[in-house]
Amino acid sequence: MECEIINWLNRHHGKYELSHSAMSRVVDLQEYFGKCTPGHESDLREQIGNLHNVDVENVVLTHGATEAFAMVLYHLHTRYRTFNVNRPEYEMIYKAPKIFGYREGNELFVASNPNNPMGIMAEFPDNYSACIIDETFMEFVDSLDHYSYENGYIVNTFTKVYGGGDLRLGYIITPEPEDAIELEGFKGLITEDVSPINTSVGYEILKRHDELLGNVMEIIDRNHRILLREKGKLKFYGGRVPLKMPVSFVDYSAYTDRDSDSVGEDLAKKGIIAIPARYFGIRGTYLRVCTTGTDFPEAYKAFVTALEEME
Repeated sequence: MECEIINWLNRHHGKYELSHSAMSRVVDLQEYFGKCTPGHESDLREQIGNLHNVDVENVVLTHGATEAFAMVLYHLHTRYRTFNVNRPEYEMIYKAPKIFGYREGNELFVASNPNNPMGIMAEFPDNYSACIIDETFMEFVDSLDHYSYENGYIVNTFTKVYGGGDLRLGYIITPEPEDAIELEGFKGLITEDVSPINTSVGYEILKRHDELLGNVMEIIDRNHRILLREKGKLKFYGGRVPLKMPVSFVDYSAYTDRDSDSVGEDLAKKGIIAIPARYFGIRGTYLRVCTTGTDFPEAYKAFVTALEEME
């Protein structure tokens, strides 16, 4: 098993990168690395706890959401053996449980909320025993303290809103402090402590939380209006209009009925990069289009024009 999205992105680069779901070209991390002073792990955990309105004892720092998701799956693998997932969904969400031996069933519900790639709030099943929710994109649409989940583990990362891909910093919010203690115990055994330099950078970023979020949302707000206004004959998956966030799952069937792998390759030849549907667990005439770029107006126009020219 492999992460096909990463492999695909490593093979495809162009002038118009509609595949980037993070604000990495907006937030300059060098500023924070230049002034950080290590020793802020407890301060960072307190900041995260305040954002979620949870006790600091329930916060576990990680090297991003991917590690956080895997740690929770390992933590729960003796309690539950089946998982439930709705597709389309981010590849990590529906593949990682299988690596740990989970079978598809009803015990553990796993999801991104809001959903990546659709850009809408997740739809929960009627019954499940526990859940792992990736809230990577939540701050684009709502405050982090507005959502809690029954027997739920929340994972998040500094990669998207704060453009911190190179920071490798994320966290877990656990249902109980005892769960956090067990997860902390994995460090040094199956993972490592987060660098004190990186935790200090995270601390400095969150000191400017409101300012940075406001700057980012100005870009997303502008680009989201363009996404809806300039879409031509494009539709959205299932007719669901995406929320004001960086990802949308566009339906290009009004232009061509060719599969998304073929369309994605043709677009890439023209320097337009958008991820095909099958990398989100489904087939069909869908591509994930991201609205993070400062050049989005130009990129989106080139994207729609290329679709109009397809045979």
